[in-house]
Amino acid sequence: MDIVYRALEKEDIPKVVAMFHELAQESAEVSFAEILSEEEIAEWLDNENKFVYGAFEGERLLGILRATRGEGNENHCVELTAAVGRNYRGNNIGKGIINYGVEQLKLAGVKLARAYIYSDNRPSINTILSCDFTFSGCVYQHHYCEKQGKYVDDLIFHKIL
Repeated sequence: MDIVYRALEKEDIPKVVAMFHELAQESAEVSFAEILSEEEIAEWLDNENKFVYGAFEGERLLGILRATRGEGNENHCVELTAAVGRNYRGNNIGKGIINYGVEQLKLAGVKLARAYIYSDNRPSINTILSCDFTFSGCVYQHHYCEKQGKYVDDLIFHKIL
């Protein structure tokens, strides 16, 4: 795979919507699965406090990373949300896009990146740790998972940039 990481552009919006629709279809527990409108994604690209990057093979969108900068006295940090298309997982695309995004964020003056990951999502936990993030704490029993019959924590990871 010849993967290129770059900032998303307006022309990429239909690809992003298609990817988020696929995430919703597979019931992925990532906040992107709830976003299905081109207008919302266009607003991200126009918002100076949102940084959005894509992983591409040619014109095909493989993965996405969104970093949302805090406001006021929290503008030193961002919260990361990432997703990789189902057919492209297991190829280090998540790691690649996170590392790319972190470098871009550092250049933009961001000092700290945070990620919240459900405790039952081992692949994402392994990915964020492979990007040199540190476990910082958790939101204990964040939600009850009917499918698993147990509570799931929301784990907090951070990286100083």
